[in-house]
Formats: sequence, C-alpha cells, structure tokens
Amino acid sequence: MKKQCCLVFDVGKTNQKYFLFDADYKILKREKVTLVKIEDEDGDSAENIQGIVAWMKQSFENLLESKDFEFDKVSFSGFGATLVHLDEKGQVVTPVYDYHKTVEVDTFTHFYKNYGPEPDFASQTGSKNLNLLNSGKQLYWLKYKRPELFKKIRYSLHLPQYLSYIFTGEMFTEFTSIGCHTDLWNYQEKNYHHWVKKEGIDRLFPPLVETQKTITKKIKGREITFGIGIHDSSSALLTYLMKGKESFILLSTGTWCINFNPFSNDSLFDKKQIDAGATAYMKIDGSPVKSSRLFLGEEHRLKVEKLITHFDKSKFYHRGLEWSEQFMEGTHSKSKNYFHWNYLDNHQAPSKDDLDFPNFETAYYQMMKELIDLLTNQIDVICETLPKKIYIDGGFSDNKIFLTLLKKKYPQQKIKAKPASFACAMGVAQLINQNVQQLN
Repeated sequence: MKKQCCLVFDVGKTNQKYFLFDADYKILKREKVTLVKIEDEDGDSAENIQGIVAWMKQSFENLLESKDFEFDKVSFSGFGATLVHLDEKGQVVTPVYDYHKTVEVDTFTHFYKNYGPEPDFASQTGSKNLNLLNSGKQLYWLKYKRPELFKKIRYSLHLPQYLSYIFTGEMFTEFTSIGCHTDLWNYQEKNYHHWVKKEGIDRLFPPLVETQKTITKKIKGREITFGIGIHDSSSALLTYLMKGKESFILLSTGTWCINFNPFSNDSLFDKKQIDAGATAYMKIDGSPVKSSRLFLGEEHRLKVEKLITHFDKSKFYHRGLEWSEQFMEGTHSKSKNYFHWNYLDNHQAPSKDDLDFPNFETAYYQMMKELIDLLTNQIDVICETLPKKIYIDGGFSDNKIFLTLLKKKYPQQKIKAKPASFACAMGVAQLINQNVQQLN
C-alpha cells in the first residue's frame, strides 16, 4: 500500500532539495542536489533556472510513478532577492541574475535623486541600499541599462512563485517574497512604494494574494493541490511561530544567516537600526518582522577552503571537529582579529588574512569566534530585550563549534538546534496541509 504524503521542493541558493512528508511531518524520502551556476550575458554568475526546472520536473514525474508513495499536495520554498522575468508567452527572457551582480554605480545614484533621499527611502522600505539584493531595483536597472531586454518582459515573478508557476501555469505575488528587502514595498503605507508605480513596474507583477493560496490541478487522473510558494527563511520562521506564543528569536542559517525577531515592539524602521543592518521581512499575513542578516555561510565556505589548502587537509575535514577547550584557549591568547572578510564588516579586521596558527583547528576556532562576534552585533540590532529562547535552523544547526561559541555568548538563553534541520521545508508542508484542511 502506498504511503500518503506531501511533496515539498526547497530550492536554496547552494543546494536544491525535495522532501516527502507524511501527515505527522515525518520525512519519508528526501533528495539533495547541487546544480552548477551558469553565466549571464556579462560573464557573471547567474542562477541555473533551466537546470532547477529540469530537476524539479523529473523528480515530480519519478515520484508520480512511485510504487511506494502517493502525494496529493505540492508546494515550494525558494531563496529571496531573485526575480524570474517572462515574456508574453510565459517564457524566461533574461538570465536569472545573481543578487551579487555588480551593476553601474550611476544607476542607483539616479534612482535616489528621483526617489530619495536615501535615509527616508530606507525607512519606508525597511532596508538600506543593497544594490541587486534589493531585487526590485533590478527592474529599474534593466529598464535604464538593458532597455532591449526590459522591453521583452511582460511578467516578473519572485523565485518561489515561479517554481509554482512551472507546474500550475498560474502567476501570483505573495507577501513573504515581496517583503524580502526588495525595495518594492512601503511598510509605512502597506502598499507598493510609489516609485514602483511611477516607473510602471507594478504592471509586471501578478496579483498580490495571501501566501496560503492554493491551486488544484488534475494530473494523470489525480487531483493535486499546489501552493504558490514562500520565501525560504520566512517559511522556517513560520514553523517556529506555530509552536506557540512564547517569544524567541530565530537564526535561520545557511548561505545567509537571517535573524528574525517576530516579537519586537520597537519600530522596524529606525534609521540607526537600519544603518546597523536591521531589515524588515514579512509574515504570511503581510505584517512586518524585524530582522537582520549576515553572509555567514558564504564567508565560512570561503575561509574553510583557504584553511584546508593552507593546512593541507581533506575537503570536509572541519565537519569532524568536536568542541575542545584546548583549541579555544589558543584563540583566547590572541586579542586581535586575524581574518579579513569578502562581504562583511572589516573595520576591526586586518587588511588580509593572518594565518599564523599552529594547526587547522586553532585557525578554525579563531575564524568561528570572529564570525560569532559579527553575528552577535546583528542580533543586538533587532533585540531591545533578548528572549529566553534562541532557535538555530539550517546549515549551522549541527556545527558544534558554532553552537558552543554561541552558548558562551548567551549563557542565560536556552539555545535549541536540531541537527540536519529542515524547517524551511517543514513550514511549507505545514502551511499547505493546514490550508487544505481549512478548505475542506
């Protein structure tokens, strides 16, 4: 007899996964792939959307024919700050640009002359200027710097909604994706920012609907209900919000570490806090969440690669490290910082990495210590008072060095992490399951 389940595609920036959950949210099957990036028209890294779609469709077909499982619900989570641009026929017409792509400086100088001043704009949209990480401004850049490409665009979908579209053929916009530091939304007015309408960009976005919306399609004689997709870190937050009303903060870790404080009573849009890194995200009902973020996973990856080469260790050597006070003592004797970051705040960092360490372990502990110091700064930005619980989700939830250092920083807090965490996918499954039950 086939096991009844729900299928979730969880498309991260680094890895792509699917999960089959039963009614009790137990994982029945999972798969993870890592698809190589491609290049855009300038030779810069771009998202391999064709590869992602091909993998999803093949996985869907394989599971549809499975002798062991039968699913009747499918939904999606995807990383944010990423748009997929389609023509009148619904075909992709531009590269899916990497949000770190460097664009002409004068693009946003002109933007803020028209729609600034910049501090006021940041307060309205809940984010400081992050160039293409403010994904809405990608359309402004295309309009003025790639006009021939821009003319081909009829629809622009946030990545999670595009993942749903390839199965349903229906287009929507929803709160968690549009609220993800896109610079599209005016949190004060609870609507698209006036620049979006002034530039005629609002016509490219499908109707804005609740994240809970579902679509039922008949496929090979079976009725299957599809969700419209959700921003991955917002989905992880949803999982913890469903636990109850006790306050907490969530560190959703991976390529980015996104820190959520859904219980803040303070203003989300204080200029000093935004300058320090505070950013507004949105819950599924459109209400704001005070957040901050750190490019923790990417910096960790780059430094680990360098340390492995320097100390001649195997590729995943760091994954086998256990906590040791001996190596920690080696870092305590070093009062200065030793690492220079590609993307993070370097005002207390050396001009280049100083790898004067006796072994890989001491170097790794020092690197993690410096990353934790930067992370705690971002936690302080979003917390007037630190809640008693800190949840850790994602890639660092089973990193013993990371967790122990964090516990030393916050000895009064209860820090909870699940190894091999899958809260992003779990939130998606819970959302579509509860939604279908309500409809029935």
